[in-house]
Amino acid sequence: MSISLNEHLFNLNVDVLKGWLRRMNALDKTLTRKEHFMRAIEQQVTLNLSTIVARLSILEKQLLAESAHQKRLISAREFSAKYGGECPMPKHYYSWREEVSLLIPFIHRGDYHASEPPDLIDSLVEPLRALLPKPEGLKVKTADRVPKAWPSEKQCEGGDLIRPIHVFESERIAPAELGRVLRLIQGGKVKVTDATRRPTDATTRLVSQALVVPDFDLEMPEAHLRTEWDRKWYKPAGPVRAHAWPVLIQQCGWAKPKGGALTLTEPGKGILQQFTPEKFRDGVSRALEDSEFDELNRINHIRGQSGKAKRHLSDPGLRKLAITEAMESFPVGQWLEFKEASRIREASSGGWDVLETDYPALYFFEPQYGCITNHTGLNRQFLRAFFLESLATLGVLDAAFVYPHRLWPDLRDCLNGDLPFCGRYDGLLYVRLNPLGAYALGFADHYDLRLDEKPKLFRVLPNHDLVLADAALNPADRATLELLAVPKSDMVWTLDAERMLSHVETGGAFKELRDFLESNASEGLPGNVQVFFGELENKLGACAVRRDAVLLEWTDAALAQLIATSAGTSKLCHHAGENRLVVPKDNLAAFSRAAKKLGYVLPRADA
Repeated sequence: MSISLNEHLFNLNVDVLKGWLRRMNALDKTLTRKEHFMRAIEQQVTLNLSTIVARLSILEKQLLAESAHQKRLISAREFSAKYGGECPMPKHYYSWREEVSLLIPFIHRGDYHASEPPDLIDSLVEPLRALLPKPEGLKVKTADRVPKAWPSEKQCEGGDLIRPIHVFESERIAPAELGRVLRLIQGGKVKVTDATRRPTDATTRLVSQALVVPDFDLEMPEAHLRTEWDRKWYKPAGPVRAHAWPVLIQQCGWAKPKGGALTLTEPGKGILQQFTPEKFRDGVSRALEDSEFDELNRINHIRGQSGKAKRHLSDPGLRKLAITEAMESFPVGQWLEFKEASRIREASSGGWDVLETDYPALYFFEPQYGCITNHTGLNRQFLRAFFLESLATLGVLDAAFVYPHRLWPDLRDCLNGDLPFCGRYDGLLYVRLNPLGAYALGFADHYDLRLDEKPKLFRVLPNHDLVLADAALNPADRATLELLAVPKSDMVWTLDAERMLSHVETGGAFKELRDFLESNASEGLPGNVQVFFGELENKLGACAVRRDAVLLEWTDAALAQLIATSAGTSKLCHHAGENRLVVPKDNLAAFSRAAKKLGYVLPRADA
């Protein structure tokens, strides 16, 4: 709610008003009442605004300029992230020894206990915009290169071991991995739990085998486990992309759970049949709006997320949208240190916190020990998880990382206990927005898709046998192959019509199977195999309509014939020979009424 300058000054303490006039050398001894001080300040602001602005510090001018040109008072966190200094926000109260801020007349903070956020005085916005130049945009500091090791390429002081930095360039990898996981789903291989809709452990292991390149290397090298204690109590970081893909595919609307397993939706079938940037962008948009899955849940050491504290957590969909809006400032194709990416996020409008209140709802170990709040690095933990778990897996961001053990870049002050890491994402050091990601997030109007040519899987023989190029099939390719062929040996499979018909019967598309066979055959399809597929396709189209119906049996064939040819019932049923009539369920009520007019009553369904 907007407030006038007079109302704002009336809410201030007399000592604050006098202190401000004293700083402006405008305090007159004849002023004795509060309304006198208020009127004097109003005159100064109205007649001598340029003089007041000239007396402001650089930081104070920057705060007013940013706020006036954005027509909102920017937060202290946003200001500090952009300008690197402490925000000169005026306080609620000042002691008699403190110097009153010159920003007092411009910013209304309300009562100390008021829930309303501070804001600029509306009537001063336009005058300030005329006096203060529009601030420059956010300056982004990019990294020239990603070093080979962390913390440096030389042995660091203190004897700590050098960690090799792993680089994951997702733009070419993600589309291929997406296709493989979708084929696993098509084959009914991706199982999820009923409660969380996250993949089971067995599914995570299967997806891990289907990845184009191995999952993120977040495990500590054997050479770095220097003592028996280290080896005995070592805690693995666990999978990232192998777990993330089944979740992301649900968020993107490409699959949904049914009977404990994921099944492809129409958009999922479409992008499996042909990956296009447009289909991918639509899916990413749906994922960013999804609030069902929270990346914070993957930081296992942070407890309390599923209990009563859940009501204190902010909407994960709103968090993700705020982050991706800030990513418009990321230069495409250039590396950023994670702390720089985090600074850009903080310096952007639309601030967010994981916790909606300062209530210590989350904790380590137990509620009375290791309490976590927004001010201790919780937001950065979520940002790390979102970048590495979701955006890097999807192909939006490239990432450079080390193993996370003993780093604790965030929340260090919240815990004195012995945990190897806060989250498996603690080792994220650099991120890079790639061209596919810029297009998927709406920052670019066009993307040139360049898919790498993949090796052919088999050779199709005229006798319907498939001779594999390699017996070690990828699990995703094997899952699709099982839909149309049966194995005869390790290297030879044979086409099977019954399997193909079963796939179509359960809702699959015959064209998907033929496309898979044609795209993976090294020498094309022999003529008789093409004829085989043509005949199958004709048989599949032989029955075009399927309707539920009821079979009625009459006392004799003559009566059945009579009713089948009567004027009121003939169009509602079909004579099925002898004393039987078939009535489609859609026509059953009308048929019952027409038969009643002829003097016949149909038996009840439960009779």
